[in-house]
Amino acid sequence: MLSPSFFSSRLPRARGAGRAAGAAGASPKARSRLVVTLVVAALATTGPVLESALGEGRGWTLGFLLLLIAPSLARAGGPRFHPLDPETYVPASYFLSVGYAPVLGLVMSSSFTLSSRDTAAMQIAYAGAAACALVCTAMSRVPEPPNTALLVPSDRPRAMLDQDWGAIAVGVVGLGLVAALLASIGVGRVFSIGYSDMHLAEDGKGMLGAGWYLVRIAIVYCFLRLASLRKAGLPAPRVLIVAGACLLVSILFNTVIGRRGPLVWTALSIGLALHAYGIQIRRLWLALGMVCALFYGIAIQGARAQQGEGFEAQISSAMAHLEQTENVLDIGEFRRIYENLVVVANEKPSLVHYPGESWVNGFLILVPKPIWPDRPLGLGQRYVMWIAPDFARHGGGFAMSATAEGYLNFGYLGTFIEVAVFSALFFFHPLNVAAARDATMIIRATAACLASFAYNQFRGELTSLLKITVSLGIALIAALVLASLSRHLRRGLASLASVRRGGAGGSLRDPRPGRRSAPGG
Repeated sequence: MLSPSFFSSRLPRARGAGRAAGAAGASPKARSRLVVTLVVAALATTGPVLESALGEGRGWTLGFLLLLIAPSLARAGGPRFHPLDPETYVPASYFLSVGYAPVLGLVMSSSFTLSSRDTAAMQIAYAGAAACALVCTAMSRVPEPPNTALLVPSDRPRAMLDQDWGAIAVGVVGLGLVAALLASIGVGRVFSIGYSDMHLAEDGKGMLGAGWYLVRIAIVYCFLRLASLRKAGLPAPRVLIVAGACLLVSILFNTVIGRRGPLVWTALSIGLALHAYGIQIRRLWLALGMVCALFYGIAIQGARAQQGEGFEAQISSAMAHLEQTENVLDIGEFRRIYENLVVVANEKPSLVHYPGESWVNGFLILVPKPIWPDRPLGLGQRYVMWIAPDFARHGGGFAMSATAEGYLNFGYLGTFIEVAVFSALFFFHPLNVAAARDATMIIRATAACLASFAYNQFRGELTSLLKITVSLGIALIAALVLASLSRHLRRGLASLASVRRGGAGGSLRDPRPGRRSAPGG
């Protein structure tokens, strides 16, 4: 069953101790956090004030940047800017989805202004920035040290735990689902079709493709377990090391088929899980990782142009794309996501039939397509069919950001609500869960995996985030069930071995009460 730690980021240390501590100190802390949140709410009013004074998008941009840093300054543990702190990580993810491109455009422009179209989009993005800043400030918690006595077995560190077997089994099941997906498409065809054709081939097979989420949880779990043992100065089980390495290598397959996200998000999940556990990662290493991720993304973008034409052609195309990139700061993905918001802000397409329709459809689309072939289309699919129907027929798609989806449903209020819900339920709260003192390793790994999708889903829509959450939830339940089966199996084998040793000793119990029988009969 689901552990309570997945739903609560603060766990009682002993019976009655939590209530006593809460009565003594929770109210002052809650009042202090409320005051700080109100200050950030007051700060959110600076955007309109600055825009009325400066105009041409400059006020919205400056206000956005203030809201970007506000949660880090109002952090419960004291002001700090660390890329993996939730108070920094979640607002930065939102900024990359809709704020990076206009800020870069403003800085690079000779007049230091935004166009009227960009200003309209920036005003919508500002509503989301205010929601994100308020949520991150209100939910900030003081980091807790992990309960190592519970999480790290010091008596037999090389022994495999039941949860170890459960997590590895989930990873193996995930690889099985991926293998089934490749078999349904055709292994030879996978390496001979283009990037868009691959998406078309995967259509309707999301349940099989979700196997990668199971693999990712297993990888993060293995790395977290190994790191916790290393931090305690204890040796690690060799099976865990080998399993983690093999599963990580399997993720590299996505690079071959033009997918850059799985490897990047897996690395980010590992970083978030380690940071939440209290293992500090140097900012230098984080900076190097960000640079590597940037150039890796550029290279994969170039390789996609020749996907299906052979590895040599893909590598040559990737190298050529890297050489032709004049400004590495001008990231095409960020620009395209923002341009979609610009179109929505100015053209106001009629993509929903009634307010909130895409939110309702987000849940309806969870029904597998083989069961419901005529299920509603996602908002991103409707958008690409409206703006580029020929591109849509060839498997192309455009990211419909949470900012744009909220605006299409309920205007500025819709953007505020959707970004606030995304930030609170799917990104910030999982990081609080991952940092809870008594959260188990599998809970920490699952929560970190969900939170790692912050940028990816701020640029996406509700339906895709719900699919990811359901997939990770199923993986978590499967890991817990398999760990329970491992525990029962281990105990059963131990009991059987004990019975056999008793039989070898010559003391077998006669089925009749009060009598014993000799081994020979």
